[in-house]
Amino acid sequence: MPGLPILHRDLLAALDEIESLLAQPELDQLRLSRVRLYISRVNGERRNTVDALCLARERQAGGVIAQQFAALRQSNIDTSIEYTMHVGAWGLREIAEDWPAYCRASTALVRSLRQQIAIEQALLCMTPDDADPLALSDPRGYMGRQLPNQDIGAPHGHPPRPHLR
Repeated sequence: MPGLPILHRDLLAALDEIESLLAQPELDQLRLSRVRLYISRVNGERRNTVDALCLARERQAGGVIAQQFAALRQSNIDTSIEYTMHVGAWGLREIAEDWPAYCRASTALVRSLRQQIAIEQALLCMTPDDADPLALSDPRGYMGRQLPNQDIGAPHGHPPRPHLR
C-alpha cells in the first residue's frame, strides 16, 4: 500500500485532470469514465489509509490530541459519504443529460476533497517540527487557510514548484 503523501499526490493530480474536463463545454465520456474510476480507486486507498493512521494515533495519543484524530477520522467518513452520494447520483446517463449541472456538483465535490486532503496533510503527513499548532486546534477550522511553507501562488494547495521560488 502506498504511503499517504503518495496517495495525496496521485489524488490531487487526478482532481486536476477532472477539473480540466469540467472546464470543457462538452462531455468527453471516455476520459471522464477513466478519471472517475481512477479517483475512486485512489480515494478508497486514501480513505482506508487515513482511517488506519487515525486509529493508530488515537491509541497512542491522549486527551485533546486523540480527540483531534477522532475528529479527523469522522471528517474522513463524512467526505466518503459525500463522495459516495455524488457518484451514486451522477451515473454516465445523468451526466450526459445535464453536463452543466454535473460540472457544478463535481466542482463542489473536488473542493471538498481538496479541503480534506489539506487537513490530512497538516495532521498526518507533517513531522512534529513542521506541524502547525493551529491545525491541531480544529480539523474543520483548518480549511481554506494557507498551509505552512505553502507558496500562496501555488494552485490548489500544491507545494511550491522549484522554478517559482
